[in-house]
Amino acid sequence: MSIKERIAIIENDDKEIEWHVLHQLLELAMSVTGRGYVSDDYTKFIEIEIGDITIFSDPYYGTVQIDETEIDSKTIQKLITEVKKRLLQFDKNIETIRDKAASEIFDKPINWLENI
Repeated sequence: MSIKERIAIIENDDKEIEWHVLHQLLELAMSVTGRGYVSDDYTKFIEIEIGDITIFSDPYYGTVQIDETEIDSKTIQKLITEVKKRLLQFDKNIETIRDKAASEIFDKPINWLENI
């Protein structure tokens, strides 16, 4: 499933709960980039740096903070838009890199087959 498809699923499932949409987008960003931290306890609290800020998302309490300051719905919406934009940009860049790496590795001839 592509990142674009996953974003669409996230938005369709929880469009009424902004902080939950943002939390799921942050989870997706963490899984595809390997950045950030998620707690291993029941809260599943996320901490991830994007740009020059640190975003804290706590789905257990339904809160989102930037650098330890709780934010409002309007700011959450802006973050959703920004995280989506960056995820799609990341996906596009990774696709180009993946295609190039696959060609470099898998287009090489298998030398030992020449002796068969």
